[in-house]
Amino acid sequence: MGSDKLRLPLGPVCLGNYGLAAALASGLNHVWVVSGDTQADWIDRSFYEDRNRRRWSLISCPDARLGQSNSLRCGIRAAASAGAEAAMVLLADQPFITAGMIDELLDRYQRQRHDGILYAAAGLHGLARPPVIFNHRMFPDLLALQGDVGARRLIREDRPGICVEFDDPDLFLDVDTGTDYASLLKKTFFWKS
Repeated sequence: MGSDKLRLPLGPVCLGNYGLAAALASGLNHVWVVSGDTQADWIDRSFYEDRNRRRWSLISCPDARLGQSNSLRCGIRAAASAGAEAAMVLLADQPFITAGMIDELLDRYQRQRHDGILYAAAGLHGLARPPVIFNHRMFPDLLALQGDVGARRLIREDRPGICVEFDDPDLFLDVDTGTDYASLLKKTFFWKS
């Protein structure tokens, strides 16, 4: 569907706002919003209020339309330049991601990071899915990705990591097609800013 999907109406706001709200309500230190345009006009104006604004930054990634690895690299570069020990990759087209889910991943990563794990991924039926926390030691591998490739290949290789199971498949629902969006519209949304 392309980057315009974040602008799709979903309840009182655009689709991309639900994931951003969850990220800002979680224990993440900072959120970098990677956007293919400089405006990211899908972002609700409530996120520009002082209580929210200091917690996130907009990263312009003009090459985002050329494949998901471009957006991923832009975000990882921002995290690396800020000296982040790890970075969580979240998808803005997953409106059911919750702050609780993010915090559970953060907690599990923090408890096991000294065991040599390189990532902590959310999972459904044993299959790792976003969101995923990547240790800074994985940043070079993430920065080497090319084209329309995400980090899935890296977490499915034989690398030390953990998969935190969540039993609700709706948590992982993302909007990649018109059919996905139509299915999403049948669900009830409550917006909190």
